[in-house]
Amino acid sequence: MKPKFVLSLDGGGSHLLIQLSMLACLEEDTCASTYDQFDMVAGSSSGGMIACLILGRAMSAAQIIQLIIQDKLLESMMAEHWTNRLLSKIQIRPKYTGASKSLALQKELGNLRLSSLNKQIFIPCFNLDRDQLEIFTNKSLVNFLLSEIADACTAAPAYFPPVQMEDGSWRIDGGVGMNNPGLGAYFHARQIWQNHPIKVLSIGSGWRSFAFDGFKARTYGGVQWSAKGIASVILREKMIANVKMTDKIIGEHVLYINQPLKDYNMPDHMDSANNPVYQHKAIAIGKSWYEQNRDRIKQWLPENHITLSS
Repeated sequence: MKPKFVLSLDGGGSHLLIQLSMLACLEEDTCASTYDQFDMVAGSSSGGMIACLILGRAMSAAQIIQLIIQDKLLESMMAEHWTNRLLSKIQIRPKYTGASKSLALQKELGNLRLSSLNKQIFIPCFNLDRDQLEIFTNKSLVNFLLSEIADACTAAPAYFPPVQMEDGSWRIDGGVGMNNPGLGAYFHARQIWQNHPIKVLSIGSGWRSFAFDGFKARTYGGVQWSAKGIASVILREKMIANVKMTDKIIGEHVLYINQPLKDYNMPDHMDSANNPVYQHKAIAIGKSWYEQNRDRIKQWLPENHITLSS
């Protein structure tokens, strides 16, 4: 039986342009859109938004890049709350208003629902009412709007407020529990295509780096550790452990591509989308990653799937 191909995209805020740039290079190399190349798209946080755009509108990665750069999709989603502008050092509200993000996603995804998809989707979210991680798939009990799913899965705590969806439940970014959805997507694909081999191309958005002064850290309390980003450190280490576990469990069936952002002098903060310089830098990083991993991708893809030009 022919393999089924799964694309898995880590969360990463505005660093999603790195992932899209890699995919655009693959599209150019194969003369096939990302939509046509994969049977399932899984994504966490910003990766979930990409999944909704690819599968809902059959968009290519190159088209989504154009939507971000020329139409300024991310900037339109990131309207800063006025209280944060006044009290920049004390963030008493989410950094960005949720309304602008909701409107931008409604504009792009319209009335598309899960039932409208012709390919498989896998997006984690955290349900605040039920206190549990849940996964949006084609088989979800509620036929949610894709715009609501994209809105909820990008509701990163402290950056955006929670999103109340059609069923009345409030949800936030699923990256708090599954920022690397590759392994979960693999097992979900196994359930759907029991007689087919499953191959997963998993793309990260850059490892963040953190420097701590151990001597000063002796006096840190909860506020100081929070300010230094300890939650992000924990998230990164959970992701690294998950990537290693995924490789141990499914081995040659997964190809994971990711690198530290510090290698490229790229800022670690997750909301650099408002800076055109960093946007174009992210695109250049994606092209660099693709060139570095082109041979691995060529070896990983079977010859009868798509043919990379020499």
